[in-house]
Amino acid sequence: MKNNDIFNINKFLNPDVSCAPMYVWVWNDTCTKEIIDAQLKEMQNLGIRAFYILPEPKDFRPNSMPTNLTPDYLTDEFFELSEYAIKQGKALNMNCWIYDEGGWPSGGACGKVVEAHPEFSVENSRYPDLLNKKATEFFIELTHEKYFGAICEDFKNYVTAVFTDEPKAPFHTSNQELINKYEAMYSESISQYIPLIDEEEAPTEENVHILHRWYDLCSRVFCENFLLPCKKWANEKGVAFTGHLDVDHSPNGCMNGCNFNLMRALRYFDIPGVDFIWRQIYPENRIPNKNEFNAYNGFFPRYASSAAAQNGTKLSMAEIFGVAGASISYDIMRYTVGYGAVRGINIFNPFNFPLGRSGQLLAQELPVFTEKQPFCQYLSHFNKYTERLSYVASLGERVYDTAIYYPVTDFWGRLKSEEIAEKFDSLGRNLEDILVDFDIADDDVLQQAKITDDGYMCVGNAKYKNIIIPDGAFIPEATQKALNKFIECGGRVLHELLNLTPVIKADGVGLRAIKRKVPNGDLLILFRETGENGDYNIHLPSENGYLLDLTNGELQHIETENGVLKLSLNIGETAVILLTDEAMKAEDTTHFKDEFNITSDFTFKKETELICDENGFDNITHSEKPVPINLGDWSQIVGSAYSGSGVYETSFSLPTEKAGKKGELNLGDVHFIASAYLNGNSLGVSLAPPYKFKIPADVLKGKNTLKIVVTNTTANWYVHTDYFKRWKKEELSEYFEGEIEYAKDFLSGGLYGSITIVTE
Repeated sequence: MKNNDIFNINKFLNPDVSCAPMYVWVWNDTCTKEIIDAQLKEMQNLGIRAFYILPEPKDFRPNSMPTNLTPDYLTDEFFELSEYAIKQGKALNMNCWIYDEGGWPSGGACGKVVEAHPEFSVENSRYPDLLNKKATEFFIELTHEKYFGAICEDFKNYVTAVFTDEPKAPFHTSNQELINKYEAMYSESISQYIPLIDEEEAPTEENVHILHRWYDLCSRVFCENFLLPCKKWANEKGVAFTGHLDVDHSPNGCMNGCNFNLMRALRYFDIPGVDFIWRQIYPENRIPNKNEFNAYNGFFPRYASSAAAQNGTKLSMAEIFGVAGASISYDIMRYTVGYGAVRGINIFNPFNFPLGRSGQLLAQELPVFTEKQPFCQYLSHFNKYTERLSYVASLGERVYDTAIYYPVTDFWGRLKSEEIAEKFDSLGRNLEDILVDFDIADDDVLQQAKITDDGYMCVGNAKYKNIIIPDGAFIPEATQKALNKFIECGGRVLHELLNLTPVIKADGVGLRAIKRKVPNGDLLILFRETGENGDYNIHLPSENGYLLDLTNGELQHIETENGVLKLSLNIGETAVILLTDEAMKAEDTTHFKDEFNITSDFTFKKETELICDENGFDNITHSEKPVPINLGDWSQIVGSAYSGSGVYETSFSLPTEKAGKKGELNLGDVHFIASAYLNGNSLGVSLAPPYKFKIPADVLKGKNTLKIVVTNTTANWYVHTDYFKRWKKEELSEYFEGEIEYAKDFLSGGLYGSITIVTE
C-alpha cells in the first residue's frame, strides 16, 4: 500500500488503488476471454479496482458444491486465461493478487500433489502433509511456478501478492522427519507418547511437557516447511506473501486450525491476515443467539495487526463476508470494515464476485456481488468508503504500549486450555472496553525482544511497557527469564488491568478506538460497536483539527467545548479525527435551529425488481402509476418476495423565509438504501444509518417536491423464490441453508421515517 505517512487530503479523497478492497473473483464456470472482458468492465461499473482469481474446479467439492470450471484447473488453457485476466486488469489500473490453490485449503493443488505423490498423503486423503517440505516444493511447482511461467516477464508489475488460504498441518502425524527431529532434540523416543498426542490418553502434570515440546516442534516445522518456502518464492519474485490460517477467530484455534501457534505462523506473512466469515463479526443487538460463528465479536483481528507490528510492517488484511448470506446490507458491511480497522486491519478482501451466475451457482457462497442486483448498483459507494478507511488506517504508527500474553503452551497442553482461553479472551475484551489499544505477544516475541534500560520491550515496530498475562497461564522458563529482566528494567507484568493509558478519554459505552501518529498530527479512528446510546463526549488534547468524512471525503473543522467534542454515532459508524495545526480546506459546523416534520402523504411505485431465469439474475423495470402508501414495510404494496427498488414522492411546504437556506434532510429509518432528490436536485445516496442528506443553499423553496428511491437487499427474493427447488441440497452447497436463515432477518424494504428537515 502506497503512502508516505503524512495525511494528504487529496489522497484521502481519492485513495491509491492499493487501498481498494481486494475482491475474490470466483472462477466456477466456463471461462473465455470474452467473459473476462465483460466481467472486468462490470467490476469497473461496481467500483471494484482489485481482485484475485479463486479457481473452484469441478473436483473441488463435487458432492457438496459442484461447479463447472472450464478449462480445467492447472491446464495450459487455464493459465492462459489467468494471464489474460491479470494483464487486462493491469491495463485497467487494477491491483491483482494470485491465489495459490484450487478451492481451499491451500497446499494440495486440489488433490494434484497427492495424485502425483501418494506418499505425501495424510491418512490416505487428497490433502498432503505440509510438514513435508518436498510436498510444499511440489505444490509450488504445480501452482506458483505455472502462474509465473504464464505471466513471465515483469511478473511483479502485474502481481503484487500471493495469497494462501487456511493451509493445515496434520494434527496427528506419523511424519518421520518430525519424529527424528524430536528424538534428536530431546534424546528420547516419541513412540511411547503417541496415545497422548493422539488424545487417546489425557495429559497429566508429569507428561504435559511432552505435548509442549511436540506441538512447539510441529509449529516450527509447519512454518519452516510450508510458510517459509511460499514466502521466499513470493519475495524472490518481488511480491508480498499474504493470506490467513484457519480457526483464527478462537483463542485456542491454533489447535483446531492445525497451525499450532497462530502468532508465530502469522509473522511468516508479509501481510498477515484473518478471516471474518459467517457472522463472527456482526452487531450484537441484531441477533438473539451468539456462538463462535454468530456475533463472536472477539478481538481476533489483532492477531494479524500484532504480527505485522512485530514484523516491523503495518499492513494486515481480513477476508470478509464469506458465506454471510444474501441478506447482508451495507450497514452490516460498514460495521465489518470498521470493526477490523479499529483493531489494525487496513486491507479488506470481500467475497465474492462470481464468474458463474446461473443455476445452482447462485446458491453458493453468498453474498454474490453482481451488476444485475439493484442492491449492488451502490457497491461503488461502499468501495470508496472502504478505500478511505483503508487509507487512514494505514497511515502513521500506532500509539500503544500494551500486549496480552498469548498462552499457546496451555493450548498445547490441554490441561487448562479452555480455562486459560476464557481468561485471555476476557482480558482482551475488557481492555477494549476501557479504550486501551494493545497487541498479542507470544513466547517468541518476549524471548527475542530487545529490552531497553527504561523498561520497554521492543520488537519490530512494537514497543511494550505493559505485558498482561492471564492468571494461571503456564510460562516457559525462557519467557520467565525475559520477563524478569523486563521487570528489572522498569517494565510491568500484570494479571489485572491496572493504571493503563487509554487511547482517548471518552464518556459513553460501546466505543472502540485506535490512535496513529503521523508527521503532521494525530489520527483517531473511533468505532461504535455496541451500546444503547451512541452519544459520546470525546476529550481531545487539542482543539485544532478535523473530522474526516469517509462517505464523501470532506473535512469539517472540529468544534469543541472546554476540550470536549460531542459525537453521535450509530452502531457500526466509524469517525476519523485528525488533530493537527496544519491548515486544510474544510467546512465549518453548521448549526440548524428550526425543524420541520414532513407529514404529507406519499405515493409509491415499483422501479427495478430483481428476477432470475435460466441465465441468472435479471431486472424488470416497472412503469405502473404511483399509488398512495403508508410509511413502513412496503410489502403492503409489493408483496413479501420483492427485492429491488421503489420510488416515494411527496410535496410539502415551508415558511417562505426558509427558501434558499441550507439544511439537512433526515429520513429516519430506511430498509436499506436511500437516494434523495429535492426539487429535482440530487442530494446523494445513503447506504446506512443515519439516513441524513445535506441540503445546499438555493435548493429549498416555499413549496417543495421530495423523491426518495429506496432499495432493499436480495433477502426477500432468496427466501421466497422457488428457483432453487430444482436442485438437490448437496448441489446448493453446505452453506445454503444457513445463509437463508440469515436472510430471514432482513425480510423487509421501504421508507419507514419519521422524516424531518432542519434549516438555518
